[in-house]
Amino acid sequence: MNTRKDRLRSLLGGQPLGDADAGPAAPASAPAPGPSSPPGTAAPRRAASGAVKAMGLSLGALSQEAEDARRLREALAAGERVIEIDPGLIDRSPFVDRLSEGAVNDPDFEALKASIAEHGQQVPVLVRPHADAAKAAAGRYQIAYGHRRVQAARALGRPVRAVVRTLDDAALVLAQGKENAERRALSFIERAFFARALTGHGFDRATVQAALAVHKSEMTRLLQVAEAVPPHIVRAIGPAPRAGRPRWMELGALLARDTGGHADDEIASAAFRAADSDARFQRLFDRLKAAARWRSTPASGQGARRISVAGGRAIAELARAGRATRLTIPDSAGDGFADYVAARLPGLHAAFAAKGGQGEEEG
Repeated sequence: MNTRKDRLRSLLGGQPLGDADAGPAAPASAPAPGPSSPPGTAAPRRAASGAVKAMGLSLGALSQEAEDARRLREALAAGERVIEIDPGLIDRSPFVDRLSEGAVNDPDFEALKASIAEHGQQVPVLVRPHADAAKAAAGRYQIAYGHRRVQAARALGRPVRAVVRTLDDAALVLAQGKENAERRALSFIERAFFARALTGHGFDRATVQAALAVHKSEMTRLLQVAEAVPPHIVRAIGPAPRAGRPRWMELGALLARDTGGHADDEIASAAFRAADSDARFQRLFDRLKAAARWRSTPASGQGARRISVAGGRAIAELARAGRATRLTIPDSAGDGFADYVAARLPGLHAAFAAKGGQGEEEG
């Protein structure tokens, strides 16, 4: 009972139950004797009614609403207010932390949009007047946090509920990092590139570590990966939430040894673009692994030679053994390349025979 009373007091802003001027309330465990009770005896305890039980079940939900209300009261006390803004007037933070945009690379976005469509936007976003004075004068803003809610509102064609606060860059990134820690967490690579973006904008390490809530050694690892994996590769893969630090570090090492253009070839493929973010990471990882194994395998047998394209990328190996020659095509040469060559062998042989069994001279 005390817990319920405490929650109710919180919901009512600390106001005690009952009439404040009525004096001390009688203890709950010792109710006044009823008219039919013998003198000196207490009335029998009553069983909790269904209405009281239902109220108890709803207090948890009310407590969350009270927490949201508390935050709004604090904003009002600080001279802030929640206003509605056209989402077309709100730009992203200049310090990009996510690799998603709407439903792209964000499988939970449609659920967020559906929730806002049904229940409205429950939690305001935080914005600041645009850092560009001319844009600020035109009524534009920048997001400190809540860009997914802004994107959902934009997709639904409704205004965004926002708190406007004057923030310098350091305050903005700290607010941005705090919100990420409390809501949809960034993946490892998103954190790494957020750290790189902040240091690139001149923030000191202490500020960046505070924004990301990481210690010094983890900060070093984040920046190491951000340096090892080129930005265009990261953007092609996306957040890859299942790929943690060890696999990103290994991918960085594989990319450093990729002299044959396998990575760029893979991210340009239709199969890669059609996959989700985690699958894109795995496809590129497997492709570079296979290429690394191929490079480390010596040419098999006397007279074996590698066949390479411009740039030195090996796509096949010819190995002669006795009266036979074996053509080996690695997976790193490209999906379906071996089948492509096999389908054209009859035509190549016919052209060879038409020349009297004489192949073209090598240039």
